[in-house]
Amino acid sequence: MRDDPTPLIEAPTTPAPSTKARATQRAAQQTAQRTIRLRAGFPCRWSVWSTDGKGWFPRNTPPARDLDGLPYFHGDDLVLHVPHEPLTVRAARGMEYGWAETTLVPGDGETLVELTPRRIYDAAARGWYGADLHVPLTRSSQWVADSQHGEDLHVVNLLPGDQDAVERWSGRDLPWSDETHVARVDLAHHALGPEEGYDNVRKLRERGALIGYANAFRGPVETPEQLVGAGDPRYDARLSVVDAALGLVDSFCSAIGSDRAYRRLIGAGNRVAAVAGTAHRLGPIGRERTYAHVAGRLTAESYADAVRCGRTFATTGPFLELSIEGQGPGATLDLAPGSRVRVIGRVIGPLVENVRLLTADGELAAGPPGEVAAELTVIWPTYVVAVAEGGGQVRAHTSPVYLDVEGRRVAREEDVTFCLRWLELLEELVRDRVCADYLAVVEEARRVYQSRLA
Repeated sequence: MRDDPTPLIEAPTTPAPSTKARATQRAAQQTAQRTIRLRAGFPCRWSVWSTDGKGWFPRNTPPARDLDGLPYFHGDDLVLHVPHEPLTVRAARGMEYGWAETTLVPGDGETLVELTPRRIYDAAARGWYGADLHVPLTRSSQWVADSQHGEDLHVVNLLPGDQDAVERWSGRDLPWSDETHVARVDLAHHALGPEEGYDNVRKLRERGALIGYANAFRGPVETPEQLVGAGDPRYDARLSVVDAALGLVDSFCSAIGSDRAYRRLIGAGNRVAAVAGTAHRLGPIGRERTYAHVAGRLTAESYADAVRCGRTFATTGPFLELSIEGQGPGATLDLAPGSRVRVIGRVIGPLVENVRLLTADGELAAGPPGEVAAELTVIWPTYVVAVAEGGGQVRAHTSPVYLDVEGRRVAREEDVTFCLRWLELLEELVRDRVCADYLAVVEEARRVYQSRLA
């Protein structure tokens, strides 16, 4: 967060300037105006601000500010008209890069500013592609295109709120897509509810859409009572306890913001991928990303397939890897009781303070950034996930590697009981608001969990 350098002083009372004085001031400002050209060699996110915190933008560019209050816009080789005064210029490019910054006073003519943000890691070189699966189309398509390339965001799922746009572009890449950047409308479908009907959900899946939730819960939850009270009605992930049991959802968002609820679901025998998404409309897109390991060329279909298979991690910045006997997230190892496996977690990225390896029963190992490794003796079915944590909002969470034992999957009694209580509270909440058909679906999910206890 950047502190505002402007001192808080009481403005003196002065008479309003005359019309002539105002004209003179405007002329002086125009005379003092300078031009700067911003160049990085590839699209970036640029910020230009003066000492009083005022932001400066290219002509015809809508002003925007990030969560730290910095002005920003996207592109490369851009020209701005700025005042003849000290300015700070910063170039950034999403979470795979750092940022470069300089201060200057523009001179006469055009001042060239060349800044290149340093790459921290190259996920695509390892077969991983990052996505923002929840981008409301509240601005122009050109703004989204500039933002996707300026943030080097590999996949964007747009929620247009316009059925005509869905029908027009369904199953087609949007025009600014290329070999390493794919944009689709309704690739991932969120905000499921009883009113949509499960037949519609199945039809969406048949069309290739990923099914999941956004804005899962407002903060961490420890009990089913807290969880049911913390759901966001607009994106009601409280229903995920039903949909996951019936195999109707592919993913759970946000595995980094609602990680305890996510681990309860997978510990109860549900197999859903860890995903994330920016969701709210402030700041640049891609602040939270779902990385998926894609087999072969990046396409909307190959990315969606990777998410369905659970080859994912969700992150606010760190690149997080998990490996068990050479297998990564989404894999299932079927073992004999007493088998020993080697678990490795690795993380790259600034501000990470620790890495944890977690099983269904709790923490297996933890350590500082870099690599954490441990041996695990598998007696009964379980899973392993890796989690990276740091100051502020630095978080990352992998999907599990599932460790079955003689064909049996994890269904930890404590987690199944948690989900049954969650289901009971959900039923009480919706009983008077939904049709009998949905209550029958709730009962079907209850039978699934009860069978897992057996």
